Amino acid sequence: MFWEGIYNGLLGVWTIARIVVPLMIVIEIAKANQWLDRVNRWLHPPFRVIGLSEHAAFPVLVAVIFGLTFGSGVILSNVREGKLSSKELRIIGTFIAICHAMIEDTLLFFVLGVPLWILIFPRLSVAIIASMIVHRFYLWRQEKATMIAN
Repeated sequence: MFWEGIYNGLLGVWTIARIVVPLMIVIEIAKANQWLDRVNRWLHPPFRVIGLSEHAAFPVLVAVIFGLTFGSGVILSNVREGKLSSKELRIIGTFIAICHAMIEDTLLFFVLGVPLWILIFPRLSVAIIASMIVHRFYLWRQEKATMIAN
């Protein structure tokens, strides 16, 4: 039973690595050719409303499309490079906690006959509203600190 657990654990790691490693290679190639910068500029306007910078748009998109496991790899990479602030990490965490794996989940329930708008609109709306609340909280806290300092 012990060896079966180790085998299944290694098999799970191998399954994730088969997807994460090529994804990270593609991301590095995209960074080297400035493709990622173009994608971030294109994706940034809708995410500006919830307080995210250009560098935060792509990790959120990866998490929304591929899920938490793959999105967290991209997020960690951006954190190591110093591209994301702690405020952005909280907003990203809020957004993707509600709205992760949209493609996968939507397809699973769509096959069962649930209408697309019921699958996408509520999750996306709640994720945006919750992220805006977190963003507004940070703005309020910053204003309060400024008033105290003055």
